[in-house]
Amino acid sequence: MKDFSNDTLLVIAPHPDDEVVGCGGLISRIKEDGGKIFVLYLTNGTTNDFSDKGVSTAEEREDEIKEVANFFKYDGYKIAFPGNKYHLRLDSLSQKDLMDEIERGTISLENLNPSIIAFPTLDDYNQDHRVVANAAFASCRPAPSESKKIPRLVISYEHPTGGWGISKDNYLNFFISLSKKNLGEKIQSLRLFKSQVRKTPHPRSLESVESLAKYRGALCGILQAEAYYLHRIKY
Repeated sequence: MKDFSNDTLLVIAPHPDDEVVGCGGLISRIKEDGGKIFVLYLTNGTTNDFSDKGVSTAEEREDEIKEVANFFKYDGYKIAFPGNKYHLRLDSLSQKDLMDEIERGTISLENLNPSIIAFPTLDDYNQDHRVVANAAFASCRPAPSESKKIPRLVISYEHPTGGWGISKDNYLNFFISLSKKNLGEKIQSLRLFKSQVRKTPHPRSLESVESLAKYRGALCGILQAEAYYLHRIKY
């Protein structure tokens, strides 16, 4: 099993909770080993949704970020474009604006030089997820190591709703094994995003997320895992 003690993970999260929905188990493993975690949230705003309450506010979600950051002991995080102007409208920004944050912002490739970067899949149905995935992928374009900081491991994380998509160009081909503790911490961190958790049988319910981890584990002969799309690895 890989030791992550010398690794730094940068998670690119379009919205609060995407980092733990997609990478909560990996975050748990890296922190358990003594590695570092940074999260770049691209936006946060008030959302009319299909929950029992019918709305989640930006203030609620920012409080939830703080709880999760304390729970996992994040080494840093940032909300790049807060407020309703860009929330669920990140496709109204240019890809260059998004890339500037990912490449050169305060929580970025140039400032952190992470060994691992994780961002959404390129075929996600959510418009914010797609534009962030394209910007992050472009930010990891090949370049000489002396002129541009490029992570050794470039991966896309899946979302439990990922089965609902038009394009299926990215198949999941990289698995991170999770212990019972890692999966437990992922589920607990999702509970802290109270405004975003849904009841079964919603794909983003705690039961669905746990079941997905067990199914992904079964695909590679272990009890539970997270699945990713591997874009590049260099070790």
